[in-house]
Amino acid sequence: MKAHEILHLRIIREEFSSQTTVGKMYIDGHFFGYTLEDTVRAFGIKVKGHTALPAYQYQVKLSFSPKYERMMPLIFNQSDGSVNAMGIQFKGIRFHGGNRHTDTEGCILIAKHRVTKEIIQG
Repeated sequence: MKAHEILHLRIIREEFSSQTTVGKMYIDGHFFGYTLEDTVRAFGIKVKGHTALPAYQYQVKLSFSPKYERMMPLIFNQSDGSVNAMGIQFKGIRFHGGNRHTDTEGCILIAKHRVTKEIIQG
């Protein structure tokens, strides 16, 4: 991928539970993998570390993650790299690997396989 290349990512959320949201990610229209996020909450409600980003169009860029100490995709819609979703602030939301809701604090986990309604793997 070139630095100036634009990719179109789309997440289709399919399964909703009290703790997780599982879906599929497509890149430029091609299936890429399964996603697992925290639960989707009613408009205007956020529980820190336990709430999925509201459905919207966001930008993604590679930036250094102090937590993981490496370059990782960051999801944002503000110039400071955060997300402002109708007045609700999210910071440091990234795509990364993981298996269950305990592996995410608002981030979107990506894996090759879906194991159960609340677990992805790979």
